[in-house]
Amino acid sequence: LQSGSDTILKRMCRQYNADDFREKVNLVKSQLDRPAITTDIIVGFPGETDADFEQTVNLAKEVGFARMHVFTFSPRSGTAAAEMQNTVDTKVTKERSKILRDLDRQLQSNFRQQFIGETAEVLLENSTSQPKGRAERYFMVEIHTDGKRLKKNDLLQVNLTDNGQDCMIGEPR
Repeated sequence: LQSGSDTILKRMCRQYNADDFREKVNLVKSQLDRPAITTDIIVGFPGETDADFEQTVNLAKEVGFARMHVFTFSPRSGTAAAEMQNTVDTKVTKERSKILRDLDRQLQSNFRQQFIGETAEVLLENSTSQPKGRAERYFMVEIHTDGKRLKKNDLLQVNLTDNGQDCMIGEPR
């Protein structure tokens, strides 16, 4: 997505607008069961107004991303954006980044919540005393075992029992 503002997308020279993005998301959602849609969003692109930022926030809420990676604009030498005027104040970009990161945590939780009580396939990413792995829908799952030793890269069927602070909680089947 990078921005929910058509004005900013145009300044970024993107070949799509917010409605194009909405259309693609709706197509994906119509074809797949609760897909994990993720995005990168750039905050503070030169000329980004409060209204532009609000459009980004509103579109992120509308889509209900499973995850957002939020980046602060940083000029790269030799690019058109590096020469643009109307830079956004650092304090403003920090505030906007915080707003989007807070929204990201809420959207991630909302996305995970719908899978409680279901079974997921999880690829174990560690074999520590508190094993975790990633489910096919991109979220992390903390796996509670009865002392059973699990190995990194094990592929497990896991019953999802709870929505933790930043991951699902589950038990191997």
